[in-house]
Order: sequence, then structure tokens, then C-alpha cells
Amino acid sequence: MRFVFPLLLVACGVSEQPDPEAVVAEALARCIYVNSFSDAEECKEYIGASWTEDAARTDCDAPMPGADAGTFELEASCDRSSILGECFIDEGGDEASTLVFPGVVGDSCDGLSLGCGFAGGEFVASDACDGGSTVVPSGSVFKPFEQVCVDPLPGEPAGASADGQVCTWEAISASTEEGRYYADYADCATVITQRPYYPASAEAPASSDDPRLADPEWMAEYDWVTSQVEASACVCCHTEAEAPNGEPSGWFLEAGPIWTETFDDDGMAMIAGWIDSTAFGAFDADDNNGFARDSTGMPSTDPDRMKAFFEGELSRRGLTQADFVTTAPFGGPLYDQLQFEPGACANGEGVSADGTITWSGGSARYVYVLESDASAPGVPPNLDLPFGTVWRLDVDYQADPLESGIGYGGGVAGASQRWPESGSAPELLSGQTYFLYVLADIYVPLTRCLFVAP
Repeated sequence: MRFVFPLLLVACGVSEQPDPEAVVAEALARCIYVNSFSDAEECKEYIGASWTEDAARTDCDAPMPGADAGTFELEASCDRSSILGECFIDEGGDEASTLVFPGVVGDSCDGLSLGCGFAGGEFVASDACDGGSTVVPSGSVFKPFEQVCVDPLPGEPAGASADGQVCTWEAISASTEEGRYYADYADCATVITQRPYYPASAEAPASSDDPRLADPEWMAEYDWVTSQVEASACVCCHTEAEAPNGEPSGWFLEAGPIWTETFDDDGMAMIAGWIDSTAFGAFDADDNNGFARDSTGMPSTDPDRMKAFFEGELSRRGLTQADFVTTAPFGGPLYDQLQFEPGACANGEGVSADGTITWSGGSARYVYVLESDASAPGVPPNLDLPFGTVWRLDVDYQADPLESGIGYGGGVAGASQRWPESGSAPELLSGQTYFLYVLADIYVPLTRCLFVAP
């Protein structure tokens, strides 16, 4: 499944506002466009020395995933007469740019702060902002996985569980039993909270006289691939039937006559396993109704068969695996999160002698203390508890998030100790370095740094 991450989902702290006149004077050009997720107008200024007119124009043609081309104006800066804030990306660097968010008094800046963090920038709120802290909107909070077991639909065979029920994880990386339809056995509304979604149109260019449609062997494989996808949570975003407001995100099963043509080349290569998508997370096949995703981008009960089908479609497009050797792994900020290398904590961040945990950036739903050489946490079900986790605290998705200043290992209302699974939090050893990792929500990091236990 290919997902593109909207600008409302990764966190960034709020700082004192720089002098905007200094930024405006350096702008090569501006691009005015409509954010495809918020439907709000935004403006981007091209600041850094490496921006050329051609590069800026090209960027403005595709200012963000799902957005139409923006309006490009050379030697122009963004209007700052009424703004909610600015996002400074690579400030002072050769690729520096500034996103300017128009708005009026009373509008919230929480989503803008999160989006700026995804873009790799620093958000600075204006006086018009009502707030500006990093807060994940309540409707967007990640709802943890649960496995639901229900009776099979009338006319369908008994389920694989001991009592004949069908058991399915309500998770973006999950599948129901082979031959069944995922949305009949799990709630897509829950799944949608677990991965950013945006509507984007896609078309299948194949014509009704495509020779594949008259090839029984090919059609048998195509029907099998379709049934495998129908059993997966992919239907929650990639069908008109299940996607929010009937608007699928990119490729979708109802597209015809051959829906697989709605994949772009990279997406198809990811499904074939030619581009890494580890960062999306995966269940073990034994815990996912026999569906595996360790060698293909799509969960399958027969990964070799799935791989062979999509390799054939890539070959039909004249592509080979060598065409993708330099393509970045899928996952965007999820992949970046797994690759993150922490530096030293600053400004009092860390765990103090009395056990107080201090972080910056906003309120949190997940707090980790890890060994200094532990990998950064990723997404569940298989990447969110890396080896070397010393202690982890989770906040219930329905509870209020935590503010900096909680106690290490202590009980906190609305929160529970996820690790260790039982017993008290291990004592931190004086003089030993640990990795503090705090998130506003799954895949929304706030503070990630190394501290020395006092």
C-alpha cells in the first residue's frame, strides 16, 4: 500500500519569531497554492542560494502531494498582512524556504505546527494564533490495534478460530481471512486513524480491448491479486466503497478495466518488493490470517505469486529492478524516523535526579527511555518496541496527552506502562547514557535526544 503523509501529522516546536523582513528580502520567488489536505491557501518563498528559477518553477508545479500546480511569481514574496504563522525550512541553508500560512485571529495553529515538522521546518506562530503548541487533533489520534472476532457473514464458511468466528486485526497492515472482504470483518474508521489519508484521483488508462483481458491465464492471476487486496485493510483507502466520502487515495479497485494500471511505477515496484517499504510495519503471517508482507509491499498468502504478477506488469512497462536501485525506501517520515541518530539533549531535557522527565515541543502520548544504542521506535505492530527499550509509557487514545514533567516509572492518570510488561521501571544507572524519545502520537516525534543519568 502506498501512502503519502500530509502536512498535518509530524510535530515541531514553536520558537520566538524572527524578523520577517529579513526573510522577505531574500526571496527569489513565491508559489501560491492550495493545501490538498486542509483546502487552505498557502504561500512558499524560495530563499536558499541553491534555488534557481527553473528549480523553483518545477517545485511550484507540484508543491505538495495531491495539490494542483501553484501560481509562480518571480521576485515576489508572500503577503504577511494577515497570517497564522510561518514555517522555516533549512533556515540559513542552501535549500532554505519559508511556508507562510494566511489566516485570521482565532484560528488554531496546532495542525500547522505539526505540518511544519513534517516538512522538516520550525514553526513560528503569529499573534493571530490561538495557541501554537504541538497537539494532535482529537479526531486524528492513532487508535491502537485490536483484534475483533465475529461470526462469518451468512452464506460464508466458518471462520478459522476454534469457535468458527473470523478474527481480524483492525490495523492498517492487517488482513482478514483469505477469500473474505476486509471491511466486512473490521472497522475502516479505526484503520483510517492509523495512517494519514488524502483523496487523490487516479485513472486506469488500459482500454477495453487490452489483450490481457482476453488472456485467461493472466485474468486468473489478476482476479487472485484482486481478492488478496480485498482481504486487506488496503480497501479502507483504496476503494470508492470504503474510502472517506467515497474518494480513494490514488490507486483503487473499482478503476477499470484493469485497476492495477492506476499504480505509478514506484508504487508498483514497491508492491513487487523492488523498493523497500519496511517502515510501514507488518504482522507475522501466523498472526495475520496467513498474509505476509516481508518480501512484497502488499500482504499476501503467497508472496512469490504476488511478486511474480507485479514483476510481469513492470516488465510490460519496460522496467527492470535496476531502474529502482537508487529509489528511496517508502515511508517518508516513517523511514526517516527509523534512521534517526540522536544527539545530546539540551535545555534541561532528559531525566533528572528526582526522576522528573523533561521534554520540549508539546504534549505527548508516548514516552520512551531506551538504551543509548537502541534503534528509534517506528510504527506498530513490529517496529514500535525496539530492542533496548528500558521503559515505555502509553497514553490511552481517549485520554488527554501528558505535559512535560511527569515522573519516570510513576503512575500517571490516563496512561499505562507498556514496557516492562510487568514490574517496576528499571533503575537508571548513574553516569550511563540513555535515549529519550517522546512522541505527540505514533509517527509524530517531539523530543529525541541522549541524556546522562545523574
